[in-house]
Amino acid sequence: MIQKIPITDYHPQDNDILVDLRDRTVFSFGTLTGAVNIPMEAIEKLYTLPKDKRIVLFCQKGDYSAEIAELLSDNDYEVADLTGGYRAWLCKIIPRKE
Repeated sequence: MIQKIPITDYHPQDNDILVDLRDRTVFSFGTLTGAVNIPMEAIEKLYTLPKDKRIVLFCQKGDYSAEIAELLSDNDYEVADLTGGYRAWLCKIIPRKE
């Protein structure tokens, strides 16, 4: 089963491995605290993560992480997908000027 958590409501747990699925260049400009970067070109590395931890995934908008969450869940990982992606998190922390 995949947990769906709005990225703006995410609170890390001790058992989490937070994974940013965006490419290395975008990751280098900023990410969530504690996130490791496993971009698409290195996706096979996801299968080396421990199955006794919750794998928490996010991407730019949330589409890609939802797909990858399905793959990991099908392979017996405990998975959470942070919906809305990094873009939604940025919109929360950087208010728009009106």
